[in-house]
Formats: sequence, C-alpha cells, structure tokens
Amino acid sequence: MQTDAGHQPARAAHHLLPTAHFDALAAGRGGPAVVRFLRTTEYSRRLLLLRALLDTASRTPGALGPLPAVDSAWAALTDAQRRAPEEFRELLLLPQVGSWLGHGLRRLRHTAWGDGPLWTDLGHVYALCAVAALRAGLPLRTTVPLRDGAVMFPGLGLAVLPGRPPQGTAEVAVEAGRLVVEPHRECVGPPPPPAAPQGDARGWLGLRGLHARVAGRSADCRLDDVDPYRDLGDPRPPDRLPPEERARWQDGFGRALGILEACDPESAEALVAGLRSLTPVDPSPTGVVLSASSGDAFGGLLTSLPPDPVTFAVTLVHEFQHTKLGALLHLLTLERDGGEERHHAPWREDPRPLGGLLQGAYAFLGITDFWSRHLDRAPCAERASAEFEFALSRRQTREAVLTLAADPALTAYGRRFVAGMAARLDSWSADPRVRPGVDAWAALAAADHRTEWRIRHLAPAPSDVRSLAGSFLSATPPRAVPAPALAPDLTTRWAHTRARLIRHRLTRPPAAEPPAPAADHALLAGDPEAAAAYARLLAEDPESPEAWTGLVLAVATTPSAPSDLSDLSAPLHRPELLRPLHRELRTLGSPSDPVALVRWLATPLLSV
Repeated sequence: MQTDAGHQPARAAHHLLPTAHFDALAAGRGGPAVVRFLRTTEYSRRLLLLRALLDTASRTPGALGPLPAVDSAWAALTDAQRRAPEEFRELLLLPQVGSWLGHGLRRLRHTAWGDGPLWTDLGHVYALCAVAALRAGLPLRTTVPLRDGAVMFPGLGLAVLPGRPPQGTAEVAVEAGRLVVEPHRECVGPPPPPAAPQGDARGWLGLRGLHARVAGRSADCRLDDVDPYRDLGDPRPPDRLPPEERARWQDGFGRALGILEACDPESAEALVAGLRSLTPVDPSPTGVVLSASSGDAFGGLLTSLPPDPVTFAVTLVHEFQHTKLGALLHLLTLERDGGEERHHAPWREDPRPLGGLLQGAYAFLGITDFWSRHLDRAPCAERASAEFEFALSRRQTREAVLTLAADPALTAYGRRFVAGMAARLDSWSADPRVRPGVDAWAALAAADHRTEWRIRHLAPAPSDVRSLAGSFLSATPPRAVPAPALAPDLTTRWAHTRARLIRHRLTRPPAAEPPAPAADHALLAGDPEAAAAYARLLAEDPESPEAWTGLVLAVATTPSAPSDLSDLSAPLHRPELLRPLHRELRTLGSPSDPVALVRWLATPLLSV
C-alpha cells in the first residue's frame, strides 16, 4: 500500500510457506501460528486487490460517477496506513472488505452485475477511507455513495438516511474522533462515548458481536446482519435480528467454542485467531444447516443457526477448513483442472469438479477429526450418534481422497497435499472405539449415497443397455460394459430418508420415528422382506431412484451377501445399469421382476 497518488507499482511481501505449515494443513490441522501466517498472506493479497480495483477504476470512464477522484482515496488510505498500520491491516482484513473487493473487480471485468450504477459499488472505498481515518485519528471529509438510502462503514455500522433517494451520495466528516454523515444537515453516525461502540442510535445500526473466551482470552467476532457485502454474491439489504434471536446466536456460539476447546484446544485457538464474522442466513425448510464461506472473505462465514452446540461446533470446523484451504490456494496451485463437474462427492447431491471435491474432502477431514476428539467426551445419550458420525465421515472422506489421488490433474503440491490427507485418515482406520454395528450403519449410509448418486447422474450408452437386455432375456450372464456418461439429473431433491432414519434410531426411541416408506423401515430392521417391499414401490414408480437404491441395498445386505458393503461387485458398484435396463425390458414387452434383475446383475460380469 505504501505509495503516493502517482500510482507507483504496488509492493507486497513475498511469502514462503514453511514446510511444517504445509504439512500441518495437509493433515487438516494448522494451529494459531499457521492461521496468523495465512492472515499475513491474505493481507498482502488484499493490498494487491485494492490496488487493482482502484487502478482499473481510474482507467474506466465514469466508474466513480459523482464521487471524488481515485487519487483522493489513495491519499486517505496511505495516510491511515502510515499512521496506524495495525488498525489499517485489521480493517482491510475484514471479511466484508474482501467480499467487496472481489465483487467490485468482477463488476469492472463484467463478470458480475449489481443493483445500481457501478459507482455505488466502487465508491464503497470512500466509506473504507472514512473508517481508516477514524481508526488512525486523522481528519477527513469525503463523499460516499448511498445504497437504498443508507451507507455502510466497514467494521462499524450502517448509517440510515430516511427520505434520501435509493442511489445518491452523502457527505462524511471524520474529526475529533467522531464520524458523522451529512454534517451540514441531519447528522447520523455511531453513538458517541461512553455508549457501546456496537450500539444503535437514531439513523444508525451498529455491528453487533458474539463473545466467548478460549484459553483464558477473549474470543469475539461480529454477528453481521447489516453489511451489504456480507454475502457471497450480490449485495444484500440489512436484515436486523430480533433480540431473542441474537441471544440464541450468542448462546450457541459460546457453547460451541466451549465444546471445541474441551476436545481440541489447538483448533479452538486457531479458529479464534482467524474467525472475524458470522453472517446469519435463513434456515433450510428441511432443517438442514446451511453454511458457506468464500476465498474472497477470509475469516468470515455464513450459516443458518445450528440447532445445538455440537452442530454449531461442526459448522465452525467445516467452514474454517474451507477458509484455511482457500488461503493456501492463494499461495499454491494444487490442481489444474478444467472445472468439469464429474466427481461424486459423498456429501453432495450434485457432481463436483476436482476443486470442489478437494474443498469438500478437506472440510470433512476436519469434521472427522472433530468427531474423533469429541467421541470420548460425548454424553452417554449422544455416544452412539457421535460414533456414527465419526465412522461415516471417516468412510466418506476416504472415498473422496481416493478419488482425488487418482486424478491426474493434481499438481505435485496437490499430490503431496492429498497424501497428507490420506495419512491422517489412515490414523483412524482401525479405531476400536467404533463398534461393528455402528460401523455397519455408516457403511450402509455411505453406500446409500453413492448408489443413489450413480443411479441419478450416470447414463450407460443405449447400445450397452440393449446388449444387457439381450443377455438377460437369453439367461446368459451379464457382460461388462464401458463406463457410463455423466448426465446429471438435478430436477428433484433427494429425500435422504434412510440416513435420517439411521440417525434417528441412534438417538431416539423407535416409537418416535419420522414417516418413511415401510420398505425403508424393513431394510434398517434387517427384514428379508425389504427387497419385495421395494419391488412393490417400483411397480408403482419404475423410475424412482430412491426405490432402486433401497432395493440394491436390500439385496446387498441379505444374509448371503458379504458383510462389508465396500467389497460388493455389481450392482452395488454399477447400479446405474438397473433403471435403464428395466426400462428397456418394459419397452420390449418383457417386464422383469426388479429383484431378479438386481440378482442377475450381481453375478460376476463376463469380459467384453
């Protein structure tokens, strides 16, 4: 940043990633020292992005509309950085500032659009200037853009100017330690001392915080419900939480950090060293926690309110894993892939590109670590559930890591990173704390997801289906067919009924089970009639991916089938053949019993 208004080339530190830091991150770890290093590298990146944004704006006619020239922003920011470098660094590292920089650059490059003129987004830099001057104790007068009659001051709060046009400008003055908007007319701004800095006032919505203690030190972050750049995409209007909702967030946050500190003090301290902001989002209609994070916004995450402290802790771990990996990817290239969505991710309904699979696997490596550490501390009533979640995440993460390791698009750094992930998983491979029965539930849940994903998204060639139909009708064993094409079917949401039933049975009495098809209850009860029950469902809806998946699992878990689902051959590994094969036989006027079809396909395949 240290530059004058003449726009000299930006200078930033060259960062060398210590081997120990890389290896710790590859293992899913990374303590406070690693996170502080990543924050340093992110600060350098933010400086470069800020320079790129303003340099590009200066070359774009009309980019700043009625606002001051770019040089005035450089002068204000440079003065503030020189006067108070640490304050400036923390300001620039706010997650919302990172989101704004990314959004502004995308608008300049015409890869994103906004809800107003370009200058309403780019002009946010003048609000940044005002906060930087306030933190540095410097006087400043500038003009800021309005968005819906309001202006956000990063890390401080939202000034609301009633009666002003949605898109206009306002004057800002910083002097004598105060910031006021519209100094010559109606003044609004943060309440003066001794009022709480996060407090509200007339025309002002302060940024609220969440408070806890970790390792005897304060662990605070913003609960951001007003900053327009708190989301991952386009700016959002403010959505103030009512007091009772804010209290629920405070309670969940404090208790979640307490759980993390109890089972993994290093990770708790690392998270506190990096986390700066939580943004509430609306809950899912299904009750599943929705959470997200962005490489633009290091230290920030979005989430719906988790229903309990353990789920809150898992959500924090999940998104902070993404945060760490995102910062690492700003330093090193782990994969060179074209972005084709082709891989099965065991926690997603849709196909994922290699980079997306890497992100997911890394998040679930951290989740597996959490469950491993929390397992011995879980209350007796929650022990079986913790066992299951550990066993399932361990199994599914290993499946994803094996897929990653086999992909030639990994770079040398990527192969080393994935090898570190695999080594960490190996340390949990034979954990005696997971009882065989619980591990069997995890194997069933993992096979359930993998099977339904293949049925939904993979399409064998019509000629191969016709060949298989001919073999079936002639009572000859099936022949091996080439790998199917990817044909994603995203038209319907998954029910995930069997996974929900498993979790319910591990935590609640059977009498309180949620509604589910009788076939699913029979499958989980080990009832040999489960296959026939799924066949009846398929008689009603021959295209149902849920029923075909259940039928495959029912046949695979009969007493004569291998006990380890991962060792079964087709149809468990080629279930995508069943639905089109059954459809072809119906077309030929020779409808087949689905159970017989599954058992026929389970015979050893002949070579082509």
